[in-house]
Amino acid sequence: MSSTAASPLHNLWSIVLSKVGGAHIELGDNIIITNNKVGSAPRAAGKAAAKGDSKPGRHAHVHRKSAVELFTIPDHLSARQAYFIVKLGIPSRSLEPLSDHLGIGKGAAAGVLGMDRATANRRVAKDDVLPTYAAESMLRLLELDAMARDTFETDEEATAWLRQPHPMLDGETPLDCAKSGFGAERVKDILNAIKYGGVV
Repeated sequence: MSSTAASPLHNLWSIVLSKVGGAHIELGDNIIITNNKVGSAPRAAGKAAAKGDSKPGRHAHVHRKSAVELFTIPDHLSARQAYFIVKLGIPSRSLEPLSDHLGIGKGAAAGVLGMDRATANRRVAKDDVLPTYAAESMLRLLELDAMARDTFETDEEATAWLRQPHPMLDGETPLDCAKSGFGAERVKDILNAIKYGGVV
């Protein structure tokens, strides 16, 4: 019997994009949309379709009553899209699906976003958004997660790789290294070398 339960990653992305609700972020033919009505879309989306530009993952649709059927996980966010998501705020309740998806504890999930567990628990209890630095870290992690899933054969292999200490990161895990922007870039270099070959 098939299940319609959303995966932790789908739940995570739906929460990350939830503050955008009812609005849209337009960047030519690269759009994130969250609409409460099925089938509604800004004119820019129609122009993109007319040009035949319909690459998988280009559009993220979230329908609050039917997220599993309509939601497509983005494969990339532009700097402008990420800016608006961080500006609008990422709810702190996103920590739970982040923890579930990565296979780490909630305290560890808070830690990879640069937060201590007590602060994270207070924000979740108050239904606050993540601090700006933690929201930026969340989007960095999701970008690395997308790259890892594109590099390895299964999602399980990808998340396991992110959790394991790596010799090219001085024994740190990619998750820990990604706490800084420069560390995240180093992890990207390693993932690209794994996928395409080359010197790291």
